[in-house]
Amino acid sequence: METVIATAPVFRDLADADHTLGIGRDMRHAINAGYVERDRGERWFAGLAEGPFYASFTLVTVICSR
Repeated sequence: METVIATAPVFRDLADADHTLGIGRDMRHAINAGYVERDRGERWFAGLAEGPFYASFTLVTVICSR
């Protein structure tokens, strides 16, 4: 292992976050699979656009060679 890098991307725009993370796509999959009721999932996703938006996660990149 040569390098380990941890970064924490921050999204403050729902459209950018949805494009990169697939939030809406994943919610549609959860609805279609029966994990989330359609009305509730659609209200939740629509509600993300109603106020300030913030999403972040930790991305760990490991660089190795042999």
